[in-house]
Amino acid sequence: MTKIYYFSGTGNTYWSAKKLAGLIGDAAIFSISREIQQPEICIEADAAVFLFPAYAYGIPGMVSRFLKKADIRADYLAAAVTYGTSQGGALADVRRILAKKTLTLNYAALIPSVENYIPIFGVQEKRVQDKRIAMQTAATAQTAQAIIARESNSISTFRPISKMISALFLFARPLLVRGFRLTAACTACGLCARVCPSGAIRMTVEGPVFQKNCEQCQACLNFCPSRAISYKRLKPDTERYHHPEVTVGEMGGD
Repeated sequence: MTKIYYFSGTGNTYWSAKKLAGLIGDAAIFSISREIQQPEICIEADAAVFLFPAYAYGIPGMVSRFLKKADIRADYLAAAVTYGTSQGGALADVRRILAKKTLTLNYAALIPSVENYIPIFGVQEKRVQDKRIAMQTAATAQTAQAIIARESNSISTFRPISKMISALFLFARPLLVRGFRLTAACTACGLCARVCPSGAIRMTVEGPVFQKNCEQCQACLNFCPSRAISYKRLKPDTERYHHPEVTVGEMGGD
């Protein structure tokens, strides 16, 4: 069996994980945000695949902690990164972590997707989104075929600029939570807390309280039904984004 482990905020990576499982056949998907809560993580499979988005040109903090914690026993290891702007050194990060565990990353894949960090990049136009989703579909299918065929490739771990930017982001991440803003439109429905993959939102009668273990996935901001959550100078009426074929229920909203 192939076991696919994914981390996703707005559904881009979840969508690819779900499609990969269907294309590969004998495969199952697992949420990294759920699995990491287990006292011990043991991955036993014919093949193990790790899917995640690139955050600030690197690997998300939770994915890094998951890979370091997991006892991985698989004959074939693959990783795929979804990205809107650049994957930076995210796959190199995975290779380094696995190498320290005396494991080899057999295959590394790039999967372009719609940019979803709207506080910086805004929401892409519909025609751009459609093009990026088509690219994501093709890249996901190509990745599935490579995994089925047990293909191998190589990736350089020499990414000094990406590594520096990612390290700065991870260092500052606990402070970045201060950028969240809440408007009077909040109904304290609790949806933001349910879709948060890191459990970084504590609900009160007045609404959400954002905590330091936030991964900056922006799921809360993008799924909020009343657009009551904003970030820094992002205007509340700014359009939001999540993968159009992923429901809020699939991301934990139900």
